[in-house]
Amino acid sequence: MIRKNSAARTFLCLLLAFVFAASCLPQTIFATTDKKTVTTWPEGPENNSGAVCLLDADTGAVLYDKNMDEQRYPASITKILTALLIIENKQMTDTVTFGEHAVSESIPGNARINVQLGETITVEDALHAILLASANEVCTQLAIDIAGSEEGFAAMMNERAAALGCTNTHFVNANGLPDPNHYTSAHDMALIMQECIKNETFCRIESDLTYTIQPTNMTSTPRDLQNHHALLFQDGQWGYKGAFAGKTGYTDEAHNTLVTAAKRGNMTLVCVVLTCDNLDYINDTRTVLDFGYDNFTHYTLKNAKKESLSGVVTLPKDAKIETATYTDPDGASVEEPYTRQYFFDDHFIGTAEVSAPGTVSDSSSVSSDSSEETDSTDIPTPEETKKISFFSTLLYILLGLNGVAFLILIIVVINNAKKRRKRRNRRRNNRNKRH
Repeated sequence: MIRKNSAARTFLCLLLAFVFAASCLPQTIFATTDKKTVTTWPEGPENNSGAVCLLDADTGAVLYDKNMDEQRYPASITKILTALLIIENKQMTDTVTFGEHAVSESIPGNARINVQLGETITVEDALHAILLASANEVCTQLAIDIAGSEEGFAAMMNERAAALGCTNTHFVNANGLPDPNHYTSAHDMALIMQECIKNETFCRIESDLTYTIQPTNMTSTPRDLQNHHALLFQDGQWGYKGAFAGKTGYTDEAHNTLVTAAKRGNMTLVCVVLTCDNLDYINDTRTVLDFGYDNFTHYTLKNAKKESLSGVVTLPKDAKIETATYTDPDGASVEEPYTRQYFFDDHFIGTAEVSAPGTVSDSSSVSSDSSEETDSTDIPTPEETKKISFFSTLLYILLGLNGVAFLILIIVVINNAKKRRKRRNRRRNNRNKRH
């Protein structure tokens, strides 16, 4: 009886220890095992493009990349930066008159609108010729008008690209014609497009799928232009829902290139594909954009008790904002506003402006279509994440040890029960034999 009671007490103690250890585990540990909770970055789609970048234009988060930092030839997608610099340095009503150098590029095999020497058009016409018809000679003449030379304009382009964070880009002309020293990367072009679509004039011109340049001083025939970007034609065979801006490119050296901006709800995505063959540049762009809209959403960061926040981040759908981490600049304090960076599974997902409580109004929050809002205190710092990971691991070890001890005890109890049963049977048999 004493042994039986002792075994029962031991069994009960181990069982209680097991239950206690399990109850000590934080809910976030169990949450990560929920099949519906995403804890890792979604795997991107297969595609045939040589390089790809999918950028959330609202947060700066790269949602998908394939060789996105490799230097490659851009071809005519170069012209989006050319157009932006023209918009920033000219009035739409200004005029441009074509000289010999620009007209020399208006030849068969080059994208052009067939301007003549001495012909004059407006900057409004010129921008449509660049973004819709991809006219090389128009890029060259505007570059000369603005900077005095193609080389001077290329220097402006490189300076602006560097200011946008481009690290693998170098331009030598305004139109993207082949040159060994004219190159970019998918990521850099996404950053450039992110800047371009902030400009209302750029977006307005991109929204014109067709445009007519009226008769000029050199021709009585109107020029009808049509955008070459098939995804922008919503009712067309290749139209993509939400696509509103972009630029095509092609040379033998670059193959097909394409930059596309699309907006659904309040999420704006930029997709760049480089070195594509056949229709891969269209199909891959559609596939990659679908991946972005199908797998990601926005989360607005709201004010916290100890600080005011203004920002939005991009997270995989079904991910918990609590699984994100953030980093602050060294010496950061809410007494002086600063920018906080957020991460998920080692991926940058956006920033928030941080300041003292009450200094950031709700109206300054970044607009988003997020289904959730979160207090900044819900998100652990990297140091807190390490602590949580350490204690979680320790508790798992304790649980494991208790589980092993629990199983051993069950085996011992079963074996002891079998031995007692055998002893009782032997005593019963011996009594029967004596009788």
